[in-house]
Amino acid sequence: MKAAFRVKWFYCLPSLSRVIVMRYFLVGMLFVVAVPAFAQTSFPMITHAMPVAVQRGTTADVTVEGQMNFAGAYKVLIDGTGVTVDVVPAKPKDPKAIAKSVVMKIQVAANAPLGVREFRIASTLGISSLGQLLLVDDPVVFEAPSVVGKLQAIPVPCVVCGRIEAAENVDSYTFAAKLGQVISCEVYAARIQDKIHDLQKHADPLIAVLDSTGREVTASDDGYYADPVLSFTVPKDGQYTLQIRDAKYDGDPRWAYAMSVTDRPYVTHAFPLGITTGATVDIEPVVPGSKTPMKWRFTAPTVAGIHGATFQPTANGPSTNLVPIVATRLQTTVEIEPNDTPKDATRIVLPCGVNGRIGSKRDLDFFAFTATKGKVIAFEVFARRFGTVLRSQLDSTIDVMTPDGKILISNDDANGKDSALLFTPPADGEYLLRIRDLNNKGGAGFVYLLEADFAKPDFTIKADPSKAMIGPGSRTAWYVTIARTNGFVGPVTVTVDGLPKGVTASLLTIPATMTQGLLIVSASADAKGDASIVRVVGTADTLVRTATPIEEIYMPGGGRGGFQVGMQAVAITEQSDLLNVKVDITEIVLKPGEEVKIPVTVTRRADYDKPVSLDVILRHLGQSFGNPLPPGVTMVEGKSKTLLGTGSVGHITLKAAPDAAPCDRIPICVQGYVAINFVVKIGYASEPMFVTVKK
Repeated sequence: MKAAFRVKWFYCLPSLSRVIVMRYFLVGMLFVVAVPAFAQTSFPMITHAMPVAVQRGTTADVTVEGQMNFAGAYKVLIDGTGVTVDVVPAKPKDPKAIAKSVVMKIQVAANAPLGVREFRIASTLGISSLGQLLLVDDPVVFEAPSVVGKLQAIPVPCVVCGRIEAAENVDSYTFAAKLGQVISCEVYAARIQDKIHDLQKHADPLIAVLDSTGREVTASDDGYYADPVLSFTVPKDGQYTLQIRDAKYDGDPRWAYAMSVTDRPYVTHAFPLGITTGATVDIEPVVPGSKTPMKWRFTAPTVAGIHGATFQPTANGPSTNLVPIVATRLQTTVEIEPNDTPKDATRIVLPCGVNGRIGSKRDLDFFAFTATKGKVIAFEVFARRFGTVLRSQLDSTIDVMTPDGKILISNDDANGKDSALLFTPPADGEYLLRIRDLNNKGGAGFVYLLEADFAKPDFTIKADPSKAMIGPGSRTAWYVTIARTNGFVGPVTVTVDGLPKGVTASLLTIPATMTQGLLIVSASADAKGDASIVRVVGTADTLVRTATPIEEIYMPGGGRGGFQVGMQAVAITEQSDLLNVKVDITEIVLKPGEEVKIPVTVTRRADYDKPVSLDVILRHLGQSFGNPLPPGVTMVEGKSKTLLGTGSVGHITLKAAPDAAPCDRIPICVQGYVAINFVVKIGYASEPMFVTVKK
């Protein structure tokens, strides 16, 4: 069935696309059909960790498993504070054996921030793909081997770590509870798989609670996206069974989960959701099963952005779970109900942040504001965003309207389920903004922050790939993309902070005429093995923005995807497969319509005799993921020798279009690629080349 589907998919493509795909398919098959054709050196690829959760204030051994080779692991990079990690050296009987796992000894401070942490393992072979680990407050319990007719008893509270390791696998746990007790359960499984490089099939967990007779008391499938969450009030004293399985009864040995089971106050949402940075306010928590309204004092972080916060309801009592909060630089206010109609609209003065809640089905929130002709206003909703801790139940949609109800502009999904838009007032005067749930749902958990500010020139920046692995004397490239917003039209200078000793990054300024550029990361010939977390930073006048790293994801069917992550990293490895990629020309000067041939020579490590390909663009199966060439300049495929096989000499031909715009010394490079598998390849870069197009 899968083969038939792929054939149909292929022949639905236009003829030119079929040619491109077939070309790259055949290139890929050079590496896929014969396994020995893969590169000899591969970075470790993490698929899961067990246990996936560690309690604060404890030390734990966590086994990390995956693909390729974890041999030579010497260091762990983990984001955030309060965690130290040591690698337990593997001691295989055969020194040449491939290590499919490694043990991390993790020590977590008692006050370490809760939540999911990204980590990478550095080895002499490279730096691993991204892994994720959950820091929790409650004791961690491991799934025990199943015994027919006997359920594993767990305490309350606790966090159970296990795996949905096979099809039709149902893990069952029993716990004691008393009448009126509120029990809350939350699963982390899908959320800690989204950033995994080589896990094409993800878990879709479902949980259910049964009473002593086997009757289902409550269940949850998708709570925070694919991960379930539930709270219920215990109907009577007794033993209860908690079950977790995949919603489709599927399974995989790599599907690790952490399931919290607690009777402490469990906060699903907080209101207000948005707080001015550094301000102290009263928070109204949404606590399932609580019949008494509560207010807790809270001081917002001083750094704007999305944060996870914990609350301590009583002086000596336990802390709550992690609760999303948005710190905003804007002064905040709260909607005034009723504001369900235009005549009852809550008046706001821009710029401001407005906290609201779609409190019931078909609830509408109207806000009235005064605007000036041509002065652009940016509206953005913070409520529910994939890949963040925001988990409001609201699927927002916003409309800007005239006072008589005429819709001028609308938006549904701009950032995940959160809406956003830019509004240019056509005239001075009064306007309305309406926010509602897309499906007309509502309730206590439908909280939001609406930021309303005058649009300011800005930009965002991304870097692909999210890691660099180079041996002494070698180089690799990062492809940087910027997106200018709100009228920003200037150049952006890009730098790298935190590089290991012996590693440098080339200079890069992305001119106003371009949105992409190239950084070359180089290790000196005497660089010693090390790894560090780094930041790629874009600067333009007073604007300073940190790049979002793009983690390469192996998509089903062999595609290359990307997922935004938090950790950019660099590692100095053992000697690279390719010691050098040398180009004969570093200053390339073209006139419109002119082309140039650039000879390329690859120097291999003495024992590396596998296929090599050349490119100046980051691409896979014909799709471009990074292109530093200036506008109007292209690589001429038919006049370039890019598939070297086991050879070492090739060439690249660049051509300027007849209408190519002038540019001055735009940095590019040639990368020599070695394949790890059909999707994954490691690039080794030439020294920088500079392209100039004359008038």
